[in-house]
Amino acid sequence: MSDFEDKHLDFVLKHYQDGKFDTQKAIQRFNEAHGIVRKPRRRVLPWVSGMVAAAAAVVLCVFLFRGNGQEIQLIAGSEIQEFVLPDGSEVTLAPGSRLIYRKKSPRSTQLDGKAYFEVARDEAVPFEITSDGTFVRVLGTKFMVDAASSVKEVYVTEGKVLFARNKNAEGVILTKDMQATLSPDENIPVIAVEPDVNSIAWQRGSFIFDKTPLKEVLEALSEHYRVSFAATDLDKQLSGEFYAEDLDLIISLIESALDVHIVKR
Repeated sequence: MSDFEDKHLDFVLKHYQDGKFDTQKAIQRFNEAHGIVRKPRRRVLPWVSGMVAAAAAVVLCVFLFRGNGQEIQLIAGSEIQEFVLPDGSEVTLAPGSRLIYRKKSPRSTQLDGKAYFEVARDEAVPFEITSDGTFVRVLGTKFMVDAASSVKEVYVTEGKVLFARNKNAEGVILTKDMQATLSPDENIPVIAVEPDVNSIAWQRGSFIFDKTPLKEVLEALSEHYRVSFAATDLDKQLSGEFYAEDLDLIISLIESALDVHIVKR
């Protein structure tokens, strides 16, 4: 660990008290004191004309002409990408994901992968998302759709969302902080009894834990970073919010705060 990381760790640990780890405030104060600014993600407006937008489109957007109009494909490569749609809605695509819509109907979309939506409200024209075995309809709200695997998932952070297998199937209504999944052998999505707030950690940029056993903490990190862990004292509990940008720093913070040893495998 570098001298800078040592100072970072020492500073953050001063804010650890009574089993609660408020890393968000501690790291923010450290960054402010050292003039560190978190780099914001670049947002792309594929519908804006001009050379800048056109240059961005070469990498991030694909324009196709079909018999019934212009089709726009928004694509995230190896990094998270943010886009603003023609109606003002914002979409954050997870790496390897793609969103498709036609120029004449931008509120009717097709998703391949995982995305977080902040939909501009329009009572007259619902916003719809279809994917392989998933249908979502909203008027204006914030939510995530994960259609990257066989088990589809929707997590709502604001507003109201209809989640069903297709446009004509029976579905469920989800509101703020609700989550549901839909397996291939199910006709109706199943609402989660205990929603996983870290299912949107990739979009939020941080993990949130509240008296969470270390075993569950490591499971969340493992799923996000695609790394397995072994650790001592898995029953110890952790509370706080951790930036998702640096896995090694997160592990160092947890080890020091809980007095445990964690090994990446």
